[in-house]
Amino acid sequence: MAKKYVLNRTAYFYEAATGEDRSMVLIYGDEVDVSGNETNGRLKATFRGRNGFIKAQYLGDQPALELYFIDVGQGDSTFIVTPGRKKILIDGGINKRALGFLSWKYRLDQPTNFVDIDVLILTHADADHIAGLIPILKNPQINVKRILHSGIATFRPGILETELGNLAMSDGIEYLTTRQNSLSQFSNQDLSTEFSDWCQAIEAKLAPDKYEAVSSTTAPISLGDPLVKLEVLGPVLYSVNAQSGYRWLSDLAHTINGNSVVLRLTYNNVHVLLTGDINAKGSKLLLASPGITTRLASHVFKVPHHGSNDFDPDFLAAVRPQISIVSSGDEPDHGHPRANLLGAIGRVGRSNEPLLFSTEIAATFSEINVPPAPGDTETSGGSTVADQRHVFKQSLHGMINVRSDGSNLFAARRVMAGYWWEAYGPIAAGA
Repeated sequence: MAKKYVLNRTAYFYEAATGEDRSMVLIYGDEVDVSGNETNGRLKATFRGRNGFIKAQYLGDQPALELYFIDVGQGDSTFIVTPGRKKILIDGGINKRALGFLSWKYRLDQPTNFVDIDVLILTHADADHIAGLIPILKNPQINVKRILHSGIATFRPGILETELGNLAMSDGIEYLTTRQNSLSQFSNQDLSTEFSDWCQAIEAKLAPDKYEAVSSTTAPISLGDPLVKLEVLGPVLYSVNAQSGYRWLSDLAHTINGNSVVLRLTYNNVHVLLTGDINAKGSKLLLASPGITTRLASHVFKVPHHGSNDFDPDFLAAVRPQISIVSSGDEPDHGHPRANLLGAIGRVGRSNEPLLFSTEIAATFSEINVPPAPGDTETSGGSTVADQRHVFKQSLHGMINVRSDGSNLFAARRVMAGYWWEAYGPIAAGA
Protein backbone atom coordinates (compact mmCIF):
# COMPACT_ATOMS: atom_id res chain seq x y z
CA MET A 1 0.00 0.00 0.00
CA ALA A 2 1.04 3.61 -0.63
CA LYS A 3 0.13 6.66 1.46
CA LYS A 4 -1.74 9.41 -0.35
CA TYR A 5 -3.36 12.65 0.78
CA VAL A 6 -6.62 14.29 -0.29
CA LEU A 7 -5.94 17.33 -2.51
CA ASN A 8 -9.50 18.56 -2.90
CA ARG A 9 -11.58 20.54 -0.41
CA THR A 10 -13.75 17.41 -0.05
CA ALA A 11 -13.70 14.00 -1.69
CA TYR A 12 -16.26 11.21 -1.65
CA PHE A 13 -15.24 7.85 -0.22
CA TYR A 14 -17.15 5.36 -2.37
CA GLU A 15 -18.20 1.88 -1.36
CA ALA A 16 -17.28 0.37 -4.74
CA ALA A 17 -15.24 1.11 -7.85
CA THR A 18 -18.45 1.87 -9.72
CA GLY A 19 -21.72 3.41 -8.66
CA GLU A 20 -22.56 6.41 -6.49
CA ASP A 21 -22.94 4.76 -3.09
CA ARG A 22 -20.59 6.45 -0.64
CA SER A 23 -19.89 5.88 3.01
CA MET A 24 -18.31 9.20 3.96
CA VAL A 25 -16.72 12.45 2.80
CA LEU A 26 -13.02 13.14 3.34
CA ILE A 27 -11.49 16.61 3.55
CA TYR A 28 -8.29 18.19 2.30
CA GLY A 29 -5.20 16.62 3.83
CA ASP A 30 -6.83 13.38 5.01
CA GLU A 31 -4.43 10.46 4.74
CA VAL A 32 -5.44 7.25 2.95
CA ASP A 33 -3.65 4.04 2.02
CA VAL A 34 -4.20 3.06 -1.62
CA SER A 35 -3.44 -0.10 -3.56
CA GLY A 36 -3.95 -1.60 -7.01
CA ASN A 37 -4.69 0.08 -10.32
CA GLU A 38 -7.35 2.63 -11.19
CA THR A 39 -10.82 1.33 -11.95
CA ASN A 40 -13.29 3.82 -13.34
CA GLY A 41 -10.89 6.57 -12.25
CA ARG A 42 -10.95 5.35 -8.66
CA LEU A 43 -8.35 3.71 -6.46
CA LYS A 44 -8.97 1.15 -3.76
CA ALA A 45 -8.30 2.89 -0.46
CA THR A 46 -8.33 2.40 3.29
CA PHE A 47 -9.20 5.28 5.64
CA ARG A 48 -9.08 4.71 9.41
CA GLY A 49 -9.56 0.97 8.93
CA ARG A 50 -12.49 1.35 6.54
CA ASN A 51 -12.17 0.10 2.97
CA GLY A 52 -13.55 1.93 -0.04
CA PHE A 53 -12.63 3.77 -3.22
CA ILE A 54 -11.63 7.36 -3.96
CA LYS A 55 -11.06 9.25 -7.20
CA ALA A 56 -7.38 9.18 -8.12
CA GLN A 57 -7.48 12.79 -9.32
CA TYR A 58 -8.12 13.95 -5.75
CA LEU A 59 -5.01 12.32 -4.30
CA GLY A 60 -1.41 13.53 -4.02
CA ASP A 61 1.86 12.65 -2.30
CA GLN A 62 2.48 15.72 -0.10
CA PRO A 63 1.14 15.72 3.48
CA ALA A 64 -0.58 18.89 4.67
CA LEU A 65 -0.18 20.97 7.79
CA GLU A 66 -3.07 19.81 9.98
CA LEU A 67 -4.58 21.93 12.76
CA TYR A 68 -7.24 20.48 15.05
CA PHE A 69 -9.00 22.88 17.41
CA ILE A 70 -10.52 20.31 19.75
CA ASP A 71 -13.90 20.89 21.35
CA VAL A 72 -13.10 20.59 25.06
CA GLY A 73 -16.00 22.76 26.23
CA GLN A 74 -14.98 25.84 28.21
CA GLY A 75 -11.24 25.48 27.71
CA ASP A 76 -8.49 25.15 25.11
CA SER A 77 -6.77 22.31 23.31
CA THR A 78 -5.06 22.45 19.92
CA PHE A 79 -3.37 19.56 18.15
CA ILE A 80 -1.00 20.10 15.22
CA VAL A 81 0.51 17.63 12.77
CA THR A 82 3.24 19.16 10.62
CA PRO A 83 3.94 18.13 7.00
CA GLY A 84 6.89 16.14 8.35
CA ARG A 85 4.43 14.34 10.66
CA LYS A 86 5.71 15.93 13.87
CA LYS A 87 3.02 16.31 16.51
CA ILE A 88 2.38 19.29 18.81
CA LEU A 89 -0.27 19.44 21.54
CA ILE A 90 -1.08 22.84 23.06
CA ASP A 91 -3.16 22.73 26.25
CA GLY A 92 -5.60 19.98 27.20
CA GLY A 93 -8.83 21.53 28.46
CA ILE A 94 -10.35 20.71 31.84
CA ASN A 95 -11.68 17.24 31.00
CA LYS A 96 -10.67 14.11 29.09
CA ARG A 97 -11.94 15.24 25.68
CA ALA A 98 -8.43 15.94 24.36
CA LEU A 99 -7.41 12.44 25.45
CA GLY A 100 -10.54 11.14 23.75
CA PHE A 101 -9.57 12.90 20.53
CA LEU A 102 -6.07 11.40 20.56
CA SER A 103 -7.54 7.99 21.32
CA TRP A 104 -9.90 8.35 18.35
CA LYS A 105 -7.33 9.72 15.92
CA TYR A 106 -4.65 7.16 16.70
CA ARG A 107 -7.02 4.31 17.56
CA LEU A 108 -5.64 3.84 21.04
CA ASP A 109 -8.50 1.47 21.82
CA GLN A 110 -6.17 -1.06 20.20
CA PRO A 111 -3.51 -1.97 22.83
CA THR A 112 -0.79 -2.28 20.18
CA ASN A 113 -1.20 1.32 18.97
CA PHE A 114 0.98 4.14 20.30
CA VAL A 115 1.51 7.81 19.47
CA ASP A 116 4.44 10.17 20.01
CA ILE A 117 3.82 13.82 20.89
CA ASP A 118 7.00 15.62 19.93
CA VAL A 119 6.21 18.82 21.85
CA LEU A 120 3.53 19.39 24.48
CA ILE A 121 2.94 23.03 25.43
CA LEU A 122 1.10 24.40 28.47
CA THR A 123 0.29 28.04 27.73
CA HIS A 124 -0.55 28.70 31.40
CA ALA A 125 -1.65 26.76 34.45
CA ASP A 126 -5.36 27.55 34.66
CA ALA A 127 -7.47 24.42 35.15
CA ASP A 128 -9.18 24.67 31.75
CA HIS A 129 -5.77 24.30 30.08
CA ILE A 130 -3.76 22.04 32.39
CA ALA A 131 -6.22 19.52 33.86
CA GLY A 132 -6.79 17.59 30.64
CA LEU A 133 -3.05 17.20 30.05
CA ILE A 134 -2.54 15.10 33.19
CA PRO A 135 -4.46 12.00 31.97
CA ILE A 136 -2.67 12.34 28.62
CA LEU A 137 0.70 12.25 30.38
CA LYS A 138 -0.40 9.23 32.40
CA ASN A 139 -1.63 7.27 29.38
CA PRO A 140 0.86 4.44 28.66
CA GLN A 141 0.14 4.57 24.90
CA ILE A 142 1.10 8.24 24.57
CA ASN A 143 4.78 9.15 24.59
CA VAL A 144 5.55 12.84 25.27
CA LYS A 145 9.07 13.81 24.24
CA ARG A 146 9.31 17.43 25.39
CA ILE A 147 7.26 19.92 27.42
CA LEU A 148 7.29 23.72 27.21
CA HIS A 149 5.44 26.01 29.61
CA SER A 150 5.15 29.63 30.72
CA GLY A 151 7.25 29.21 33.87
CA ILE A 152 4.44 30.37 36.15
CA ALA A 153 3.53 27.69 38.69
CA THR A 154 0.60 27.79 41.12
CA PHE A 155 1.11 27.41 44.88
CA ARG A 156 -0.95 26.60 47.92
CA PRO A 157 -2.22 29.68 49.78
CA GLY A 158 0.24 31.09 52.34
CA ILE A 159 3.40 29.51 50.90
CA LEU A 160 4.62 32.60 49.02
CA GLU A 161 3.41 36.19 48.78
CA THR A 162 0.77 35.22 46.22
CA GLU A 163 -0.48 31.92 44.82
CA LEU A 164 1.71 32.60 41.77
CA GLY A 165 4.83 33.48 43.73
CA ASN A 166 6.72 36.48 45.14
CA LEU A 167 6.56 40.07 43.91
CA ALA A 168 9.15 42.81 43.51
CA MET A 169 9.02 46.52 42.65
CA SER A 170 11.32 48.20 40.13
CA ASP A 171 10.91 51.83 39.00
CA GLY A 172 7.40 51.85 40.39
CA ILE A 173 6.32 48.75 38.42
CA GLU A 174 5.37 45.49 40.10
CA TYR A 175 6.72 42.16 38.84
CA LEU A 176 6.20 38.47 39.58
CA THR A 177 9.70 37.10 40.22
CA THR A 178 8.98 33.43 40.97
CA ARG A 179 9.74 31.39 37.86
CA GLN A 180 9.69 27.62 37.63
CA ASN A 181 12.66 26.49 35.54
CA SER A 182 12.81 22.83 36.62
CA LEU A 183 10.60 20.14 38.11
CA SER A 184 12.74 19.89 41.26
CA GLN A 185 12.71 23.61 42.01
CA PHE A 186 9.72 23.52 44.37
CA SER A 187 8.40 20.96 46.80
CA ASN A 188 5.20 19.23 45.70
CA GLN A 189 3.82 20.06 49.14
CA ASP A 190 4.16 23.77 48.32
CA LEU A 191 2.48 23.57 44.92
CA SER A 192 -1.27 23.67 44.38
CA THR A 193 -2.86 20.23 44.14
CA GLU A 194 -3.36 20.42 40.39
CA PHE A 195 0.12 21.75 39.63
CA SER A 196 1.63 19.13 41.91
CA ASP A 197 -0.28 16.42 40.01
CA TRP A 198 1.03 17.90 36.75
CA CYS A 199 4.63 17.84 37.95
CA GLN A 200 4.36 14.30 39.30
CA ALA A 201 2.87 13.04 36.03
CA ILE A 202 5.81 14.59 34.16
CA GLU A 203 8.42 13.24 36.56
CA ALA A 204 7.09 9.73 36.00
CA LYS A 205 7.41 9.99 32.23
CA LEU A 206 9.99 12.57 31.14
CA ALA A 207 13.67 13.31 31.68
CA PRO A 208 14.16 16.52 33.74
CA ASP A 209 15.94 18.36 30.91
CA LYS A 210 12.90 17.90 28.64
CA TYR A 211 10.79 20.29 30.76
CA GLU A 212 11.48 23.92 29.90
CA ALA A 213 10.08 27.37 30.68
CA VAL A 214 9.93 29.56 27.57
CA SER A 215 9.51 33.26 26.92
CA SER A 216 9.94 35.91 24.25
CA THR A 217 13.71 35.43 24.61
CA THR A 218 13.54 31.74 23.64
CA ALA A 219 15.05 30.73 20.30
CA PRO A 220 12.73 29.11 17.70
CA ILE A 221 11.70 25.62 18.79
CA SER A 222 13.32 22.80 16.86
CA LEU A 223 10.66 20.33 15.76
CA GLY A 224 12.73 18.15 13.47
CA ASP A 225 10.63 19.32 10.51
CA PRO A 226 12.57 21.73 8.26
CA LEU A 227 9.36 22.91 6.60
CA VAL A 228 7.96 24.41 9.81
CA LYS A 229 9.17 27.15 12.14
CA LEU A 230 7.78 27.55 15.66
CA GLU A 231 8.52 30.84 17.45
CA VAL A 232 7.74 31.86 21.03
CA LEU A 233 6.47 35.47 21.12
CA GLY A 234 5.37 35.56 24.74
CA PRO A 235 5.34 35.81 27.66
CA VAL A 236 7.60 38.86 27.85
CA LEU A 237 10.35 38.31 30.43
CA TYR A 238 11.98 41.25 32.24
CA SER A 239 15.16 41.69 34.28
CA VAL A 240 14.13 42.75 37.79
CA ASN A 241 16.74 43.37 40.48
CA ALA A 242 19.07 40.71 38.98
CA GLN A 243 16.15 38.30 38.62
CA SER A 244 13.90 37.31 35.74
CA GLY A 245 10.29 38.34 36.17
CA TYR A 246 6.89 38.85 34.57
CA ARG A 247 4.76 41.96 34.81
CA TRP A 248 2.22 41.71 37.60
CA LEU A 249 -1.06 42.61 35.93
CA SER A 250 -3.16 43.77 38.91
CA ASP A 251 -4.30 40.33 40.19
CA LEU A 252 -3.76 36.58 39.94
CA ALA A 253 -6.14 35.93 37.03
CA HIS A 254 -4.93 38.79 34.85
CA THR A 255 -1.28 37.91 35.55
CA ILE A 256 -1.45 34.21 34.71
CA ASN A 257 -3.59 34.86 31.61
CA GLY A 258 -1.66 37.89 30.38
CA ASN A 259 1.61 35.96 30.60
CA SER A 260 0.39 33.01 28.51
CA VAL A 261 2.74 31.33 26.07
CA VAL A 262 2.08 32.89 22.64
CA LEU A 263 3.29 30.93 19.61
CA ARG A 264 3.62 31.62 15.91
CA LEU A 265 3.93 28.66 13.57
CA THR A 266 5.09 29.24 9.98
CA TYR A 267 4.77 26.81 7.07
CA ASN A 268 6.07 28.42 3.86
CA ASN A 269 3.76 31.42 3.29
CA VAL A 270 1.21 30.49 5.97
CA HIS A 271 1.37 31.79 9.55
CA VAL A 272 -0.62 30.55 12.54
CA LEU A 273 -0.91 32.48 15.83
CA LEU A 274 -1.77 30.56 19.02
CA THR A 275 -2.42 32.84 21.98
CA GLY A 276 -3.49 30.96 25.10
CA ASP A 277 -5.56 33.29 27.29
CA ILE A 278 -3.59 36.48 26.66
CA ASN A 279 -5.66 39.51 27.69
CA ALA A 280 -5.65 43.21 26.87
CA LYS A 281 -2.83 44.03 29.32
CA GLY A 282 -0.68 41.14 28.14
CA SER A 283 -1.35 42.08 24.51
CA LYS A 284 -0.13 45.62 25.14
CA LEU A 285 3.11 44.25 26.61
CA LEU A 286 3.64 42.15 23.48
CA LEU A 287 2.90 45.10 21.21
CA ALA A 288 5.62 47.10 22.96
CA SER A 289 8.27 44.55 21.88
CA PRO A 290 10.48 45.77 18.99
CA GLY A 291 9.50 44.37 15.59
CA ILE A 292 6.56 42.44 17.01
CA THR A 293 3.87 43.76 14.66
CA THR A 294 5.07 41.84 11.62
CA ARG A 295 5.61 38.71 13.75
CA LEU A 296 2.02 38.81 15.00
CA ALA A 297 0.55 39.02 11.49
CA SER A 298 -1.05 35.62 10.81
CA HIS A 299 -3.55 33.91 8.55
CA VAL A 300 -4.93 31.51 11.18
CA PHE A 301 -5.71 32.84 14.66
CA LYS A 302 -6.63 30.91 17.78
CA VAL A 303 -8.61 33.66 19.48
CA PRO A 304 -7.45 34.41 23.06
CA HIS A 305 -9.34 33.47 26.20
CA HIS A 306 -12.35 31.76 24.62
CA GLY A 307 -13.61 34.96 23.01
CA SER A 308 -13.53 37.10 26.16
CA ASN A 309 -14.15 40.83 25.93
CA ASP A 310 -10.77 41.44 27.65
CA PHE A 311 -8.97 42.08 24.35
CA ASP A 312 -6.88 44.82 22.76
CA PRO A 313 -8.12 46.09 19.35
CA ASP A 314 -4.57 47.02 18.29
CA PHE A 315 -3.48 43.43 18.91
CA LEU A 316 -6.25 42.12 16.66
CA ALA A 317 -5.35 44.69 14.01
CA ALA A 318 -1.75 43.47 14.07
CA VAL A 319 -2.87 39.86 13.52
CA ARG A 320 -5.36 40.58 10.69
CA PRO A 321 -6.47 36.93 10.40
CA GLN A 322 -8.25 35.19 7.57
CA ILE A 323 -9.45 32.26 9.69
CA SER A 324 -10.19 32.70 13.41
CA ILE A 325 -11.17 29.99 15.89
CA VAL A 326 -12.80 30.50 19.28
CA SER A 327 -12.62 27.62 21.77
CA SER A 328 -15.44 27.97 24.29
CA GLY A 329 -18.21 26.01 25.98
CA ASP A 330 -21.57 26.21 27.71
CA GLU A 331 -20.51 25.34 31.25
CA PRO A 332 -19.53 27.36 33.15
CA ASP A 333 -21.27 30.02 31.11
CA HIS A 334 -19.03 33.10 30.92
CA GLY A 335 -20.91 34.53 27.96
CA HIS A 336 -18.15 33.52 25.56
CA PRO A 337 -17.62 34.32 22.80
CA ARG A 338 -18.53 37.97 23.39
CA ALA A 339 -20.32 39.83 20.62
CA ASN A 340 -17.91 42.79 20.63
CA LEU A 341 -14.90 40.47 20.24
CA LEU A 342 -16.50 38.67 17.28
CA GLY A 343 -17.32 41.98 15.64
CA ALA A 344 -13.80 43.29 16.21
CA ILE A 345 -12.23 40.24 14.57
CA GLY A 346 -14.48 40.52 11.53
CA ARG A 347 -13.55 44.16 11.19
CA VAL A 348 -9.78 43.59 11.02
CA GLY A 349 -9.69 40.51 8.76
CA ARG A 350 -7.26 40.55 5.82
CA SER A 351 -9.84 39.22 3.34
CA ASN A 352 -13.28 40.22 2.13
CA GLU A 353 -14.67 36.91 3.36
CA PRO A 354 -13.02 36.19 6.72
CA LEU A 355 -13.95 32.92 8.44
CA LEU A 356 -14.80 32.86 12.13
CA PHE A 357 -15.44 29.52 13.82
CA SER A 358 -16.48 28.61 17.36
CA THR A 359 -16.19 25.11 18.82
CA GLU A 360 -19.24 25.90 20.95
CA ILE A 361 -21.34 26.89 17.94
CA ALA A 362 -20.05 23.99 15.83
CA ALA A 363 -21.15 21.37 18.38
CA THR A 364 -24.63 19.89 17.96
CA PHE A 365 -26.90 18.81 20.80
CA SER A 366 -29.98 16.63 20.60
CA GLU A 367 -32.84 16.58 23.09
CA ILE A 368 -33.54 13.27 24.80
CA ASN A 369 -36.09 12.28 27.45
CA VAL A 370 -34.93 10.77 30.72
CA PRO A 371 -36.80 8.30 32.95
CA PRO A 372 -38.33 9.50 36.22
CA ALA A 373 -35.78 9.99 38.94
CA PRO A 374 -36.23 9.26 42.67
CA GLY A 375 -37.68 12.30 44.37
CA ASP A 376 -39.62 13.66 41.38
CA THR A 377 -42.69 15.39 42.74
CA GLU A 378 -46.08 16.45 41.47
CA THR A 379 -46.33 19.87 39.86
CA SER A 380 -49.31 22.17 40.34
CA GLY A 381 -50.59 21.00 36.96
CA GLY A 382 -50.71 17.38 38.06
CA SER A 383 -47.85 16.03 35.92
CA THR A 384 -44.59 14.83 37.35
CA VAL A 385 -41.39 16.79 37.06
CA ALA A 386 -39.99 13.86 35.07
CA ASP A 387 -42.61 14.40 32.38
CA GLN A 388 -41.13 17.83 31.79
CA ARG A 389 -37.46 16.95 32.15
CA HIS A 390 -35.25 16.71 29.10
CA VAL A 391 -31.52 16.29 28.63
CA PHE A 392 -29.50 17.78 25.81
CA LYS A 393 -26.80 15.31 24.79
CA GLN A 394 -23.91 16.34 22.55
CA SER A 395 -24.39 14.41 19.33
CA LEU A 396 -21.68 16.09 17.26
CA HIS A 397 -18.24 17.20 18.38
CA GLY A 398 -17.46 20.88 17.72
CA MET A 399 -13.88 20.40 16.51
CA ILE A 400 -12.63 22.82 13.84
CA ASN A 401 -10.22 21.52 11.18
CA VAL A 402 -7.78 23.81 9.36
CA ARG A 403 -5.33 22.46 6.79
CA SER A 404 -2.70 24.06 4.54
CA ASP A 405 -0.24 23.27 1.76
CA GLY A 406 1.88 26.28 2.73
CA SER A 407 0.19 28.61 0.23
CA ASN A 408 -3.53 27.88 0.55
CA LEU A 409 -5.87 27.34 3.45
CA PHE A 410 -8.72 24.90 3.92
CA ALA A 411 -11.15 24.87 6.83
CA ALA A 412 -13.98 22.52 7.77
CA ARG A 413 -16.34 21.48 10.50
CA ARG A 414 -18.70 18.54 10.70
CA VAL A 415 -22.42 19.05 10.23
CA MET A 416 -25.27 16.63 10.82
CA ALA A 417 -26.93 17.07 7.42
CA GLY A 418 -26.33 14.68 4.53
CA TYR A 419 -23.45 16.66 3.06
CA TRP A 420 -21.44 15.98 6.28
CA TRP A 421 -19.07 18.96 6.14
CA GLU A 422 -19.15 22.73 6.05
CA ALA A 423 -15.92 23.18 4.12
CA TYR A 424 -13.99 26.12 2.65
CA GLY A 425 -10.98 26.37 0.36
CA PRO A 426 -8.67 26.65 -1.29
CA ILE A 427 -8.20 30.12 0.17
CA ALA A 428 -4.99 31.83 -0.89
CA ALA A 429 -2.95 33.00 2.09
CA GLY A 430 -3.20 36.80 1.87
CA ALA A 431 -0.13 39.02 1.93
